[in-house]
Amino acid sequence: MVNLEKLYHKIALQVIERCHGAIKIKKHGKIIEVYDPKRHIWSNGLAGLIIKEECKNANLRDWEIANVRSYVIKELLGKSD
Repeated sequence: MVNLEKLYHKIALQVIERCHGAIKIKKHGKIIEVYDPKRHIWSNGLAGLIIKEECKNANLRDWEIANVRSYVIKELLGKSD
């Protein structure tokens, strides 16, 4: 069995790399906007779609998206262990 924490962390890093680290978050850890390099605009709803797409590419279930989102937020806030 694969260590799920490592898998979630790996996918979170893929999400950040895909957005080139251009993700705006609030102080309380809610993702607000991400930069879409294809359209060269900041988008409000794109963060969830990118996370969902990366999770599907890794064959994760729908309920695991929330876990990956929390790892993205931790990584961006610098609270990762």
